[in-house]
Amino acid sequence: MKILLLNPPNKGYYYKLGAFYPPLGIAYISSMLKKAGHETKIIDMNIQKFDYRKKNYDDYDLVGISVDTVRSNIAYKIAKHIKTKNVKVVLGGPHASAEANEILKNQIADYVVIGEGEKSFLDLVESLENGELYPEIPGIAYMKRDELKVFQSKFINDLDSIPFPDRESLPLKLYRTKFDGKTATSIITSRGCPFDCEFCSASQFMGIKWRKRSVDNVMEEIKMLAKKLGYRSLIFFDDNFTMDPKRVIKISEEILKNDLRISWWAFSRADEVIGHEDMIEAMSKAGCKMLFVGFESASDDVLKEYGKKLTSSIALSVSKILKKYKIDLFASFIFGALGDTVESINKTVKLAKKLGASIVQFSILTPYPGTRLFNKLKNNLITKNYELFDATNLVFKHPNFSPENLKKIFIKAYYKVYLNPKLLFKRGLPFLWKILTTKHINEEILLDG
Repeated sequence: MKILLLNPPNKGYYYKLGAFYPPLGIAYISSMLKKAGHETKIIDMNIQKFDYRKKNYDDYDLVGISVDTVRSNIAYKIAKHIKTKNVKVVLGGPHASAEANEILKNQIADYVVIGEGEKSFLDLVESLENGELYPEIPGIAYMKRDELKVFQSKFINDLDSIPFPDRESLPLKLYRTKFDGKTATSIITSRGCPFDCEFCSASQFMGIKWRKRSVDNVMEEIKMLAKKLGYRSLIFFDDNFTMDPKRVIKISEEILKNDLRISWWAFSRADEVIGHEDMIEAMSKAGCKMLFVGFESASDDVLKEYGKKLTSSIALSVSKILKKYKIDLFASFIFGALGDTVESINKTVKLAKKLGASIVQFSILTPYPGTRLFNKLKNNLITKNYELFDATNLVFKHPNFSPENLKKIFIKAYYKVYLNPKLLFKRGLPFLWKILTTKHINEEILLDG
């Protein structure tokens, strides 16, 4: 079959900061389909000109569209338009997985892939090719006449069995995000997260069982990216790269052994840094220049509400260890827990300033469909305009803040942190300007603060 895979445009916060990378989700789908003999084409609407209204879809048997919450409005518009051209449409991704019922009952798409999609999508394509319109495939949902059919998804345990993402079908030269002064690209070496934080969809979408690729398999891809494609900078987009310290040490040793000379950063947890200095030292020697750590709050009550299974007391110890090994800290915090007050947020901002992080990120708590937080707050939503679910807007009724008040606090927090001379000179005025203008600051807020 011939399949078109679309990545809808994202005009949100990170896109405006210039931080975007190849869409590995649909690239993995494409590689799986190609391996089985099907033809695919990938269009990333973030960097490629593509008018979905003028496209002739006669060349395709099926169109797959990746959907997350903030892009769901445009994804739905694209899907509805393509369906008028008598082409089967499949939606997948975290938002589609959570909202499959709504999507199918409103005839937005013909099928929804629930959870990770490589095997489910391939099985669906081959069933359709054989003329079977209603296959009972794990991870697939559809309407059979007026009856909703949902088949429970199954996670892929052997991640080494999945071919590397189909980067050859993407215009890699158009992705110009840099890290450490070098053009960077992304890689994923594990899936799932056992910590199941209330606000995070990772555990629901990819499961609470942490699954890892073998070190040999990971190194094969890293060497391909560094030697064949020429990347000198990588971002490990695992939800929790440091889950297994011994594995991280082994990957770091292999990077050194192969003399790859790359710079890289990854996502971690505070309690995985503490007590694993040998891992941090190995990462530093292998080119790790930065570690993203979600501290979330300086209030232990808020951390308990989030289900972080952490206390705020270890934050300064994490910063100290990373500084010792010359790894920059990318510190992330979330405002807007139900237990948050002006005092607790001010305490969080003070902690953010005290850490001496290279980058500080503030977000506003957002209940994404599919999370436990969404189920808890779905009856208290202020809006269901999912374009506002970009972690910079308060979208639910809060006991202590109005959307306008929390937005002002949110923006002032960035001022308080980034007007610190050390951080300002390290990150630069252009970085601060991008952050603040992305938040749609108006004159009233500036004068007020």
